[in-house]
Amino acid sequence: MNRKLVGSAVVGAALVAVVVALLWGGDDPPAAAPPPSPSITPGKLEVYRLPDADGPGSAIEIPVPSSWAVSRDKERASYRQGDLLLETDRVPITQEDALSGLQAVAGRQGGTVAEHAPIADRDAAEWDYTYERDGVPRRVTVVGLGAGDALVTVRFEAPAAEFERSRGVLDEALKIRG
Repeated sequence: MNRKLVGSAVVGAALVAVVVALLWGGDDPPAAAPPPSPSITPGKLEVYRLPDADGPGSAIEIPVPSSWAVSRDKERASYRQGDLLLETDRVPITQEDALSGLQAVAGRQGGTVAEHAPIADRDAAEWDYTYERDGVPRRVTVVGLGAGDALVTVRFEAPAAEFERSRGVLDEALKIRG
């Protein structure tokens, strides 16, 4: 037999095998793993001192992300990473408890305000709502803690599609001391 003919037959068979493998395929390549959910590295705290209080319980200490960009406006601290936002604030209120205080803050903006389990031995309430920004639905949870004549709030906001995956940030921030 002619060596060129045998060589051509081998190359042709290899090409056919490659084409068949591509057409019928095998396993699809593995899907990319989802990005890791954001988290809070222990150690950084946003501290709200309580007037007329000394010793243990004289401040509310909220764990916050140390690697996120932070901006401040009076008593509000805003921590951002991409589309995620964690805010802490102290809001003066005249109401008797966290639930009625948070209801007053929510006003007529919609969503639901309900009691929350106590946090750091303080009464707490939770306000959940959604809104749209630039055509993207966003989900927000605000948790308010009674602090004398103020309400200390922790607000977490994310695109609705990412909220549950990123909720660990809020859960960590709610490990409040004080």
